[in-house]
Amino acid sequence: MLFVLNVNKINNMGKVIATDLDGTLLYPKKRVRMISTKTLRFLRRFADNGGKIVLVSGRNSEYLKKVAKKIDRKCDMIGCNASFVISDDKYIKKVYFNNARLAEILDEIEKTYKPKTFFLMSEDNQFIMRDSFESRFYSAGYALWNFFEGVYREPFIVSKEKFNEILKTGKIRKIMIFFGIGKKNVNSSKEANKGIFEKYRNEVEPSWSGEFIELSPFGCSKSEGLKYYIEYNKINHNDVYVVGDSGNDISMFKEFPENSFCMKHSPLSVSKYAKHVIKHFSDLEKYIV
Repeated sequence: MLFVLNVNKINNMGKVIATDLDGTLLYPKKRVRMISTKTLRFLRRFADNGGKIVLVSGRNSEYLKKVAKKIDRKCDMIGCNASFVISDDKYIKKVYFNNARLAEILDEIEKTYKPKTFFLMSEDNQFIMRDSFESRFYSAGYALWNFFEGVYREPFIVSKEKFNEILKTGKIRKIMIFFGIGKKNVNSSKEANKGIFEKYRNEVEPSWSGEFIELSPFGCSKSEGLKYYIEYNKINHNDVYVVGDSGNDISMFKEFPENSFCMKHSPLSVSKYAKHVIKHFSDLEKYIV
């Protein structure tokens, strides 16, 4: 009881928790409750004592809003790896791909690395998987997996026609390149990410995430989005605490090294960039004083 009273007296004014979602804030998975009770209590105390919560994710805006509703406190958002930034419920930054050049790049990637399929996320929150003969097995598997995700379920469409239509004229926030399931495909994805970075480093922002490579518009990474956010809101760089678990979080760890936290279940290739390793998200509370 004494511990709880002391925590409630902490003044978090000016401090920011910038957190990844999948594998971080949403770990361990709670397919009915979404977020663990301990984590929710911590975040609500943090916000009630003056702290800011920023959701920093590869997910699109509708999903982030669903998480914010569950937290039941004001949350700002950096989504699709910083293709957009929302502060005080308004967009302060939006970035999209050049459609014609993106189509060329995806065609070159397909010919060079032969991924299983592509996904895209658009401004109107469409999540589309490109259909092909080879991808049909994976689309069926993904649909089944998505069904059992419970509260984490994210609607998606499988359509080559719709994919190509948006690729031609839509406002695209993020591309996901899928290499398949299993260790061999994860390694293929990792190696392809290195090649894509070398060839297209001045045109897109690639980040490796297991079986996937995520492509964001050039200049869009979680660290760049967070820097833009804190500059816009005049927040002290040293008051930002970043938490993540995967490759697209490394840029945050590098930008905010003193207050960088990686989840214990992350691979060493990710956790080595963070100063602290925590088992559960709520463990962060003892570091924020």
